[in-house]
Amino acid sequence: MGVPAIASGDTGRARRRRYGSWLAGAIGLAGLAALIVLIDPAKLGRSLAHFNLLLVPPIVAGSICYYWLQGIRWQFLLRDVGVRFPMGETVAINFAGQVTTLLPLGELTRVALAAREARAPFSDVLATVTVQELIYGLLLVVVAVPGLFEFHLNPMIPLSALLVAVLALAVRTVPPVFHLLHAVGERVLGLRRLLDPLDELHAETVQLLHRPDTLGWSVIGLAQVVAMTTVFWLVLCALAPGELTWPEAASVYAVASIGGAVSLIPGGLGASEATFAGLLIVAGLPPAPATAVALMQRVGDQGVAMTAGAVAYVIARRRYHIRRLFG
Repeated sequence: MGVPAIASGDTGRARRRRYGSWLAGAIGLAGLAALIVLIDPAKLGRSLAHFNLLLVPPIVAGSICYYWLQGIRWQFLLRDVGVRFPMGETVAINFAGQVTTLLPLGELTRVALAAREARAPFSDVLATVTVQELIYGLLLVVVAVPGLFEFHLNPMIPLSALLVAVLALAVRTVPPVFHLLHAVGERVLGLRRLLDPLDELHAETVQLLHRPDTLGWSVIGLAQVVAMTTVFWLVLCALAPGELTWPEAASVYAVASIGGAVSLIPGGLGASEATFAGLLIVAGLPPAPATAVALMQRVGDQGVAMTAGAVAYVIARRRYHIRRLFG
């Protein structure tokens, strides 16, 4: 009788986590709606009407380029854990995974697709995505630092941003740092149950991060940063030309992206837009154009990715005979 009870408990916890994710998504949508109402939909509409349509093709191309590069970078990480796909198939799976990026746990779609097709452990594939996003976040901050200096901030602000990124990498790669945080979480915060699966993921992540080729191929991640920062800068040019330089745009994009990521809302929905708009207002843009840029950045990034991902996902479902993605 004990096993069914455990299974029931696990199901209940999974259900609560799922409800929590949906609640976070609802909060994100509510925050986005509140932002639009606060700015005034009429003023926002007038700002959007000034969007330079000539920049749509390079924005779409830049966004597609980002996810194409993401797939290429992922290919080399997958090979490190014994998952071998042809390059084109990895890129296609990566695009297919973007179709659910704004849904709760939607970021795991490409992990589930790859693990299922390769018959590989889910945790191994998850470790590759964890490493990829960790290094991308570090590169994002590094590229953003010069632009932070252009805003004439206290030098400690950009240096602190870089320090936080380095510490995030140290937690994954330096055993004493990880063990210290692990002890705090287990003994002080009482998070032992949550730490067990994280320990396994951490071990696999560390193995990948200590491989020389992991850092070597990170030059592709740098190209990703340049591509998506350029998409944001082009959106800015389409709505408010000449307001920010490319390095300044890189700083705004990095901070807003990280803000959305730490919000724990699926896709950073609402949190990223609010951060983008707030930073642009601080940089000197009026509220309506700043919000318009934030919204169009979402369309130029994940709107394009979800559209391309929908096509790739339909193909993937037919090719891999997928009925249910999880479970």
